[in-house]
Amino acid sequence: MKPLFKYIFYVLILVLLVIGSIMLYRTHPEAQLAFTIPGLFILAYSKLTDDLKLKQHGLRMLRGR
Repeated sequence: MKPLFKYIFYVLILVLLVIGSIMLYRTHPEAQLAFTIPGLFILAYSKLTDDLKLKQHGLRMLRGR
């Protein structure tokens, strides 16, 4: 998938996720606050960081490589 389309797709997914969370909050606020929002945003964040290939700053900087 081309990078521009990938970014547009992810922005669309995040907007839909927020709208869906707001709609769920109106009907079941107790479940949404405890499980839904943290879980969905953790999944979205992990998927975005895997696809965007952000640099991982690990022990390489400490070892001098």
